[in-house]
Amino acid sequence: MERENFGRYLKSKRELKGLSIGDLSRATKIKEHSLEALEEGRIDALPAPVFVRGFVIAYARAVEADERELLGRLAALSPPETESPRPPKPIIHRAPDDDDAPANLGRRRVGVVMVVLLILVVATLTLSLLLRHGATTGSGIS
Repeated sequence: MERENFGRYLKSKRELKGLSIGDLSRATKIKEHSLEALEEGRIDALPAPVFVRGFVIAYARAVEADERELLGRLAALSPPETESPRPPKPIIHRAPDDDDAPANLGRRRVGVVMVVLLILVVATLTLSLLLRHGATTGSGIS
């Protein structure tokens, strides 16, 4: 019975302002089927309670009704939430074992040696190309 009274109250406020469901939908950016569910008191057909409270606030603003009064009426309809949200689980990082340290260090050294060798090869090739190119252009001039 309270749900019907809540819905009728909303509908009467909307009609008092001379708004259709479509007009109210455009003004509040709430889908028409959600507004209809609100006016019919079918709160269980709507999304999560936080969205329903937002719908009621937007509805109240659009029809120039008292937001607090409408939220109070909504709270009387909705049973209190029994399950509180769980806190997030802490992230636990595994400390490296002493056994892993030498293996990681060895891999890291091999990687560094490979990069240094690659740089030396590229530098040697670049230098040899530059010297050859310089020798051919300089020999033709007298």
